[in-house]
Amino acid sequence: MSKLRRPAYRGFVIAHVASSVAWLGLSASLIVLGFWAFTTSDPAAQFAAATAAARLAGTIAIPIGATALATGIVLMLGTRWGPSYVWVLVKLVATAIAFCATVFALRPGLAATAASLDGSTLAALDSQIIAAPIVSSAIYLGATILSYLKPWGRWRAVAPAPSPAPAHSGR
Repeated sequence: MSKLRRPAYRGFVIAHVASSVAWLGLSASLIVLGFWAFTTSDPAAQFAAATAAARLAGTIAIPIGATALATGIVLMLGTRWGPSYVWVLVKLVATAIAFCATVFALRPGLAATAASLDGSTLAALDSQIIAAPIVSSAIYLGATILSYLKPWGRWRAVAPAPSPAPAHSGR
């Protein structure tokens, strides 16, 4: 892929940052709703919180996560910060794992939890309703830190680097 031109680069950065911030905001909302559902003694409040969490995750998690992942890949391939940088690949792998966990575990788990509640009796909920959004928030905050600090540099080549040329004696 060729390098992105400035207008395209700016558009992808804006889309990437906006979707990443939205994904973090969704996770924060799910933490609040999960904590509310897990700690309340009111069956109607538990039902409302679990249902709201399931609806939020079921409606917007995939579009937000897919946008963050896709724009991240485009930026990785279309800028100087390509896959040769360790932090870029760590961020990509973490985002891909978070997206897969959202699609295959978080959304179905929240939907099953909401479906198991009837609003008239208090249920003992699994702590996963809080733990999963906390883990995803930690991943997103870690990705933000990686983007800002850009640690570790490039991957080292498999073959040893050539020996440096001898220094000139100055004569």
